[in-house]
Amino acid sequence: MERFCYSFELLPGTVEEYEREHQEIWVGVEEAMRAAGISNYTLFRRGLVVTAYGESDKPVNEAFAQLDADTNNAAWSSHIRRLMRDPVDAHGKLLFAMEMWRLT
Repeated sequence: MERFCYSFELLPGTVEEYEREHQEIWVGVEEAMRAAGISNYTLFRRGLVVTAYGESDKPVNEAFAQLDADTNNAAWSSHIRRLMRDPVDAHGKLLFAMEMWRLT
């Protein structure tokens, strides 16, 4: 099991819309995440900063490549990322955080 984490900043004035959008995720997105091997996916928000944590039963880069190739997820990502400030790098890849310490 691989763990992953990334964070991004919401654009000012978009918090309520971002939260509303997550009350009912689009059809097919959760299924695409599970099919890509992603589980225990959780979003945390503090002010405008959202931190995403999840686990993958395959290498994270493979899981997200599969997820990115899914049409439902690609549409959702495009839709929701309009509320965010630069959540990806110049190649369109999420800016993952490096794990520094873990209590086991």
